Amino acid sequence: MAKAVAVHAVYLEDSTMIHEFNLKRIGPDGLETGHAGIRESFSPRKAVDEILYSANVAGGNRIKILRLLAHGDAGEFNFPGLKGRSSIAREYGGLRGAFAPLARIEIHGCGCASEKDLRTVRDPQTQRKVEVGQYTGDPKGRGLLFLYAVARTFNVPVTGGVDSQGPWDGWSYSGVTVTISPAGKFYAEKPGQRWWDPSSADEEAGREFRRIQKQYIDKKLYVEARIALRVLMATYPTSKEARDAERLVPLGGLEALDKPPPGMATKFE
Repeated sequence: MAKAVAVHAVYLEDSTMIHEFNLKRIGPDGLETGHAGIRESFSPRKAVDEILYSANVAGGNRIKILRLLAHGDAGEFNFPGLKGRSSIAREYGGLRGAFAPLARIEIHGCGCASEKDLRTVRDPQTQRKVEVGQYTGDPKGRGLLFLYAVARTFNVPVTGGVDSQGPWDGWSYSGVTVTISPAGKFYAEKPGQRWWDPSSADEEAGREFRRIQKQYIDKKLYVEARIALRVLMATYPTSKEARDAERLVPLGGLEALDKPPPGMATKFE
């Protein structure tokens, strides 16, 4: 029976990508998923054929979500025939008839939507070095121009990340993403705003809870802590941290942390 499916097309350029391809994980949407391993020797036409075969388009299936994985940077994506806005192979237009209604493409490559090359900074919470990009909404930004060229070629909306990405557990995104339609309409979304990416919301909720704990709870600034916890509950309502916040917000909840009852930790990890 024909159905709408997902396809995960991974450029097998190094051991990291090969490992991810071999895991053959489905996305958070739970759709039946085809897995296409794209080799360095593949032409764009061969890559298109591999994607069509993985989706079983010949059997009547249609692609609801096409996820593409390769390394990247601002306006760049190291995928055969999709390396930059001026070098997108016209052969990919052959996939237009394979998409289901309301289909989309997710480009999972570091910084593809960034306006400038990624730069290394130190995360203030974890003190680990991370690579971040830049997005100001400039319609002439390198990342947005690239995504627009991809959207016009495939004739479906395309999403890419601004910052570095990975690991790709559950095919989630880290940080801000940018989506653009073939008509040129674009918007940015933070973690927690992407209803289709619940893992990113959970990760961001954890970061926010740790910030609140360090900045307010540990210093016994309970009024400020309750305000921040209510915002967290509203922003990330399905997260574990929202449930923890719900226990702490009522009068006495935070104060009880000074003398916790047996079995109750003083910190939430």
